[in-house]
Amino acid sequence: MPQRHALVAGLAPIGIGLGVGSLTSLLQTSADFPWLALVNAVSPWLTTAFAAGALQRRLSAATWAGLAATVMQVIGYYATAEARGFGVNLEWVAMWAVCAIVGGPLFGAAGHAWRRGRPFGLGAAALVAAWASEAVIAYQLRLGYTSSAVLFGVIAVVLALALGRHRAQYGRMAAWLVPALMAGAAGHAVLGVVAG
Repeated sequence: MPQRHALVAGLAPIGIGLGVGSLTSLLQTSADFPWLALVNAVSPWLTTAFAAGALQRRLSAATWAGLAATVMQVIGYYATAEARGFGVNLEWVAMWAVCAIVGGPLFGAAGHAWRRGRPFGLGAAALVAAWASEAVIAYQLRLGYTSSAVLFGVIAVVLALALGRHRAQYGRMAAWLVPALMAGAAGHAVLGVVAG
C-alpha cells in the first residue's frame, strides 16, 4: 500500500499538470466571461500545485510535486497550443516557466501545510488569498472585469469554508489571511507589470 501511494503521489502532479495545461489551451477559444477568466488566470494553476502538494507525505516531496505540476501545465498548455496551430511566443513561455518555478514549490508546500496542519492554517490561507487577491488586483482593479472578480471572490469564499473545515483550521487560517492577502496582492501587481 505505501508503494502504491508513493506511485500515485509521484505521477499525479505530472498527469494533473499536463491535463490542466492542455485543457486551459482548449477552453481559451470556447469559454466566455466570467468563465474565461478560469483559463486565463494564475490561481487555478496554483490550485493544481496545492493539490499535488497535499498528496505528499513529506514537505520536500510536496515542493517538488508543486513544481512538477506547474511546469507540466506550461508544457501541456504550449504543446496543445502548438498542436492546434497557434504560434508559441518564447518570451511568454519563459515568463510562465519562471512563474511555475516560483509558484509551484510555494503552493505545493501550501498544500502540504494544509493537509498536515503545519503550520496550522497557513496553507489554506495561501490558496484563499491567491484567489481573492487575483479577484481584486487582476480582475477588478487592473482589468475592470467585474463578473470575473465576483467569480474569483466566490471561489475564494468557498475555498475558505471547505479548506478551513479540515482539522478545524478556520481560526488560524483567518489569522494568516492578512499577510497572505498582502503577499498575493504584491504578487499579482508584479505579474501585472511583467505581463502588462
